[in-house]
Amino acid sequence: MRARTCLALCAITAATPAFAQTTETRLSADVSSSLGYSNNPFATTGSNTGAGFVQVDIRPQLRFLRERSVLTLNVDANVQQYFSRYTRSDNYSAGVDYAFVPSEHIRAHLNASAASSLVGSTNDLSNRFVTVNPIGSTPGTGSIADPVNPLPIDTLPVNNGTDIGLFGIGARRRSLNAGGDVTATLSARDVATASAFIIDSRYSNTQATGGGFNALGDYTGYGGSVGYSRQLNAYVQAGLQGTASRYDYSTVGGDTTVYSVQATTTARINEYWTLDGALGISFINREIGGAQTALSGRLAFCRRGIRSVYCLTANRAVLPTGTLGTQISTSAGGSYSYRLTERSNIHASADYSKNSTPGNGIGTGIGVIPGNGLLFGNEYLRASVGYDRQLRQRLRLITSANYRKIFGGNSKRPSDFGGMVGVAVRLGDIR
Repeated sequence: MRARTCLALCAITAATPAFAQTTETRLSADVSSSLGYSNNPFATTGSNTGAGFVQVDIRPQLRFLRERSVLTLNVDANVQQYFSRYTRSDNYSAGVDYAFVPSEHIRAHLNASAASSLVGSTNDLSNRFVTVNPIGSTPGTGSIADPVNPLPIDTLPVNNGTDIGLFGIGARRRSLNAGGDVTATLSARDVATASAFIIDSRYSNTQATGGGFNALGDYTGYGGSVGYSRQLNAYVQAGLQGTASRYDYSTVGGDTTVYSVQATTTARINEYWTLDGALGISFINREIGGAQTALSGRLAFCRRGIRSVYCLTANRAVLPTGTLGTQISTSAGGSYSYRLTERSNIHASADYSKNSTPGNGIGTGIGVIPGNGLLFGNEYLRASVGYDRQLRQRLRLITSANYRKIFGGNSKRPSDFGGMVGVAVRLGDIR
């Protein structure tokens, strides 16, 4: 209850100033409808897992713009109706984001959101292949690192991992989270940052895919970071960042405290290439398993050209999941987009992730499970290739071909491959 109350207060605090001082309002909505096929849409075990589906996605957005602040309200409703074998898959999210500049030397940002998604489904909020980007957006918009205006340091730590162990059992994740960060310019060369977050995740087994495993770990997490960077020359910034986080689990043995210290750098190599990275050590203290250390860091290496953008990314951190408590999450991937013409684009992405438990194992409500032998697999690979074309000012064709595979663990499951084709329309403000 305390976490939910705090999140509500954060949302109200973020919204009030912008509503009171609005000078421009923009309302828009992206609506898409697609037909698709997936060979294993929920990453289940067994044979004959494929099914066709129809998908509808609605994303309204309301923005209040002022000279020194922007308030954004977002809602996302995604529904997949399967023609056979599976029930309907619904995923929803809503959030508020407030960015403001209280003074000449300070930038600040607040956000709060709520989400409900079926873990491992093809329309899971963190697992979608087709993204409806705003009409007229340039290649690379929304990428992990902004190649045009990189921040001195990544001030918002990742606070949630990939629930690979829950794929295929029909688990639904409901989460509330809030956070904020502030950047202070101390001098022409020096910048200090600070951030904080709180996240509350609850899981339930919907039995949507017939799974029977129910060792789900609800948790509440909170923490923050402080950092300092210095401009070494016109192209390179370097600094230090420290983070602290705590995750309290409802299941036995999952409670974890993590402290991390990392050296950071942001560099503009030339007019095309940028680098944002960090490398350091995390100190982990688990309720069961004691104290351990682990290498941690992140990397975003991007090139942005006139018609193309591609990025290589990597991340290693101690993150919470809903199955066996906190785990060391290691991921690496890449993305590519290319503007073929003024109206058409192609894009591709691929990433690999692996979860492992620090130490020899972790206690759960059903006993001790070895740290690197998760019952449902702990390695995940996915790839996607897509094409979109603007048919009219507000209408676009969207297509994709997709592949997913889970490795590790004691269960075998078919690969997931398939594709989608559909149309997307922009309603309201075209900007």
